[in-house]
Amino acid sequence: MARIEVDCERIRRNAAAVVAMCAATGIEVAGVTKGCCGEPQVARAMLAGGVAQLADARLANVRRLRDAGITSDVLLLRGPALSEADEVVRLTQYSLNSEIEVVRALARAAQAQGRSHGVVLMIETGDRREGVMPEDAVATAAEIAALPGIELLGVGTNLSCIGGVLCTVENQQLVVDTAEQIERALGIRLRWISGGHTGSLPWVNEHTLPARINHLRVGEGILIGTEQSTSYELPVPHRDAFRVYAEVIELKTKPSLPEGPLGPDAFMNIPHWEDLGPRRRAIVALGEHDLRTSCLLPRRPGVSIVGASSDHLVLDVSEAEPPIRLGEEIEFNVLYAAMATAWASSCVANVVRPIAGQEPRELWPERAAGGDPPTITHRTRKEIT
Repeated sequence: MARIEVDCERIRRNAAAVVAMCAATGIEVAGVTKGCCGEPQVARAMLAGGVAQLADARLANVRRLRDAGITSDVLLLRGPALSEADEVVRLTQYSLNSEIEVVRALARAAQAQGRSHGVVLMIETGDRREGVMPEDAVATAAEIAALPGIELLGVGTNLSCIGGVLCTVENQQLVVDTAEQIERALGIRLRWISGGHTGSLPWVNEHTLPARINHLRVGEGILIGTEQSTSYELPVPHRDAFRVYAEVIELKTKPSLPEGPLGPDAFMNIPHWEDLGPRRRAIVALGEHDLRTSCLLPRRPGVSIVGASSDHLVLDVSEAEPPIRLGEEIEFNVLYAAMATAWASSCVANVVRPIAGQEPRELWPERAAGGDPPTITHRTRKEIT
């Protein structure tokens, strides 16, 4: 079975580097755990690295954090569904919102539970995902601020996820200007102006982000150590905290050019092939059903990816050093999409290496000797030293 491993000590170091970078300009960091499905040990590593709170997009992941005994504040990243209001208030301290009807439901839930819930109003700044239009922000903020049980915590924006719009000084300044319009109209001071995510870190490092941006939601920069949208070299120590391993199941020399009429491949793509002559090829037990194979990076020198189907990843290993052997495991670094899809796959085993001082434990489906069965039941997970 293919597996993905995470070294939580490397996650801790990456988190500490991101937190230090942001602290230099007065920015608070929320550590985003959605890429690893709310893995508690990864969350603990982020907290040990100094993140101010955790953030996730799915309540199932937040429940997992709470079931593991993690009590830190959590920000819900995906706008709550109306049907989730009670649980959002029960499990999280804050949420990103753009629908006033949903915020009213959160207010009712907060009153019923005797709690206060913090709301970050999302502002549309060009990417065309969630957020109210800037011209509607003051009126919406006024409605939110008047609701009992709700604290208008701040405003935020999101970029580079649907439209591919990159972080710029202009769109970051737009969210600041909108926040200041709200502050003037309502006579308040907002706690957070949440400028975005990992894509904002290059601007933080270059000290060019507008001064009032004081909160970021960072996942990729901590988990993978990259900012993929611009290929900016972030000043973090590790880009290999996650690694994928898969076994070689076939090793043969074959012509590089397919033979016969060509049509779409298994995923309705029309492949393009070059005749490179006979090449040594390895097939590993991994495919698109398991993860986003285009975001794998072979670690062995001389190995390159030829293509993938649902269950097979074909590698060119003609120049591999040392040579590839049948039955050995091939090791890959991962980009964010490969990490996130592999961790969520029921066909890829998860292995967690805890930070120093944490005891390893074995999870479902194995029962620890003399203990009760674990609560996580959806697939095999192991933690090792």
